[in-house]
Amino acid sequence: MATTQLLSSAAQMGSDLVVLPEMWPTGYGDFDAHKVSHPIPGLYTDFLSESARRHGIHIVAGIPEQGVGGKLHSTAVFLNDKGEIIAKHRKLHLYSLLGEEKTWTAGDGFTVVDTNFGRVGLLVCYDGDFPESWRANAVLGAQVIIQVNAYESPCENWWDKFYPSSALQNVVWGILCNAVGDTSVENRDVHFFGRSRIIAPDGEIAGEAPYIAPGEDAESFLLVKTVHLRNQFEEARRKFGNFLKDRRPKLYGVLGTNLSF
Repeated sequence: MATTQLLSSAAQMGSDLVVLPEMWPTGYGDFDAHKVSHPIPGLYTDFLSESARRHGIHIVAGIPEQGVGGKLHSTAVFLNDKGEIIAKHRKLHLYSLLGEEKTWTAGDGFTVVDTNFGRVGLLVCYDGDFPESWRANAVLGAQVIIQVNAYESPCENWWDKFYPSSALQNVVWGILCNAVGDTSVENRDVHFFGRSRIIAPDGEIAGEAPYIAPGEDAESFLLVKTVHLRNQFEEARRKFGNFLKDRRPKLYGVLGTNLSF
């Protein structure tokens, strides 16, 4: 399904927010990153801005960004329903198993922004595998964490174990959009398994797209789910707020120490 059709269909189904995966316009794979990356604002955000404005929807999408001095970033952008760019987040953790550090430059801070949906934090794929990322967003006041992904097999086990736990431990919503299909990265076959999901702040899965196995035909899937973000967030904070309230930050200075391998 083309992005224009997907956004139009989502709007027709009453969506207020649409999330697209990491490297949405190009797919994640072997390409000349310098040729397909664009600044923000630029080609990709101009398209998203016009679409958001025309349909009256908010959009979060992952794009290859051309930064200052030729540096390239895997970036999540957030546009409101007026087509304005209200936030961008450059991927902080580069996935060494796929050699991302050879192409991309890491960002230097977390991104949390006030929106119509509450206070929202942005993450890009591997960022979310680190518990510190979710906790930092929660400490910065995030009520919802939106994560754009190109999450590959055989890491389905991580997808299942890391993210419901992170949502519950930080008592936040998690909205995760994942790429789907087969590609090549660094001349190695890679498969993205889909299963985009919405995780409630009690760790329960509120909605999920299908799993696509390696070799299966893959196409875009539009997951549409109505959730009561604020009400369920407040209820979860009443039940599980102790996970945040009972923290002892003065004990956690050791977290700034690098590990040796």
